[in-house]
Amino acid sequence: MTIIAESTTENRDVYPVFRGLTELGLSTADLARALGASPAAVAAWRCGDDRMPARLIAFLTLVLDALVDRKGSEAVVATSMFPNMDLPGQIRTVRARDNLQQQQAFNLGFDRGHMEEGLRLFLNWRNRKLFNDNRMVGVARGRSVDNDRLGLAVS
Repeated sequence: MTIIAESTTENRDVYPVFRGLTELGLSTADLARALGASPAAVAAWRCGDDRMPARLIAFLTLVLDALVDRKGSEAVVATSMFPNMDLPGQIRTVRARDNLQQQQAFNLGFDRGHMEEGLRLFLNWRNRKLFNDNRMVGVARGRSVDNDRLGLAVS
């Protein structure tokens, strides 16, 4: 279920991925750090003032997917990337999953190159975070699963 903005001055996330990440407790500052962008740029993307590159939308969709699914070692990896994130309740997780599904449907319109670049950004970001924090759990397994699932040869 999507909530409709009640006034024209209300700030509204234009992409479902932002709504899903917000449901999980991530702030604009958290997303700016993950994207390597300024909080002002992320805020402009969120409300639609500036167009967000497709590769970054694909990247954030993968981040949301990792946070929502929370399977095995990916759960440890995903939650360690955002140490200040509160654990969301079941309702917020369900809403985040709904937004993830909406974003994944939207992403079907992207060309393969943008999706591959988003995957590369996600894998590089995840692995850089893991190596910087000395958290090696599941890196090789996660990389091979990601590559096998999408049929990509990522260098």
